[in-house]
Amino acid sequence: MTEDFRSFIERFTYMKPAKDDKKQSGLRPKTRTKATRSQQIKKRESLKHSNSKVLQYPLDHALPDIIDHNLLVLFVGINPGIKSSQRGHHFAGPTNHFYPCLVESGLTNNEVVNYENDIELPTKFRIGLINVCSRTTRSSADLNKSEIMDGIPSLVNKVKLYRPKILSFVGKCAYEAYEKSCQDSNINDGKKSSFKFGLQSKKIFWADGGYTKISAMPSTSGRVAHYQKDYKLKLFKELKTLVDIEREQEVTNQLYQF
Repeated sequence: MTEDFRSFIERFTYMKPAKDDKKQSGLRPKTRTKATRSQQIKKRESLKHSNSKVLQYPLDHALPDIIDHNLLVLFVGINPGIKSSQRGHHFAGPTNHFYPCLVESGLTNNEVVNYENDIELPTKFRIGLINVCSRTTRSSADLNKSEIMDGIPSLVNKVKLYRPKILSFVGKCAYEAYEKSCQDSNINDGKKSSFKFGLQSKKIFWADGGYTKISAMPSTSGRVAHYQKDYKLKLFKELKTLVDIEREQEVTNQLYQF
């Protein structure tokens, strides 16, 4: 074989590059190590577990009534928001002012609570939570007025059964729906007057002659920008004053029984 022919053949012969050549080229083989795959699996499992905790309730899941006999105040929300429905707790939105106002007003005896403690409110503080409408929406404005009206008869029946001292509507539209239903013979609608947040003139009467007082305040949702937290807290403090009056009346009634 001539020298010229050997040189020609070597031009087509594969030569394994040296290690130094790989480093200089900057190229790396696309391989997946066991450690990397293990980390990805852990990450997926962690994400799956996290989502399962947040989405443990479907969006059409009706929140349970947190109610009992002998309550001092029963709060009535309009309907569940998306976060509340996902978490399975009342007033669970991250910007909702309900629990901060509840604590700062003194209604929980200065004990800090949040949406995860909602089930404990009746036994610890004689506070209940229910909604007029069970359907989940991003905003109460997404509800039809008829949906809210349809929930009022059930609400009134629960009040007559459980007999809370005060019924506090958290949302003007919920109170307005109740007001329109006051043709019920067992509801004292009194004279119609201009609306003002706070204690109302209307009452829901029980079978034995007792009654539940009615209060109203704006929605505590952070989406309701027209009413700031300071104003909502003021109304919660006024409600706390009404609750204190009911406590004092209970003590007086107990004294007269002996």
